[in-house]
Amino acid sequence: MGISLAIAGSVPVVAGNAYVTIQKNDGTKSSFLLSAVPKITHTADSLKVEGDASASFPLSDVDFFNFTESDLTSVPTVKSDELRVVYLDNRHVRVEGLATGSQLSLCSVSGAVLSQKQASADGFAELSLPQAKGVYILKTDKQIVKLVKK
Repeated sequence: MGISLAIAGSVPVVAGNAYVTIQKNDGTKSSFLLSAVPKITHTADSLKVEGDASASFPLSDVDFFNFTESDLTSVPTVKSDELRVVYLDNRHVRVEGLATGSQLSLCSVSGAVLSQKQASADGFAELSLPQAKGVYILKTDKQIVKLVKK
């Protein structure tokens, strides 16, 4: 793996870099503040970061790591009982934090179902919004969210 050649022992902090961020194959990221130089080591099967906070990652799960000026993981992880609605653009929304296979419905304020989706195994679904501006209702198995399209 390409990771092993760069991380034996301690890694020096380059001026301006305040975080080391590990990105896993599934796209999740973990950032560590470099207030003190962390010790980054690896074994045949894991990557370990030791410093103010410590963590270990199986090498098979690590896509890459890099040093950055800001925390790339500042968006909090969605809790299992919490939804996150992300406006991708003025025509599409992505809903995260859904139970696998749960139903998602986009409705008009009068209650008419405009579209339905089923959550993916990763717990998300993308919906197209109607072209018309207005208020829409997003219903899941556990929550109802009001969307306003401007």
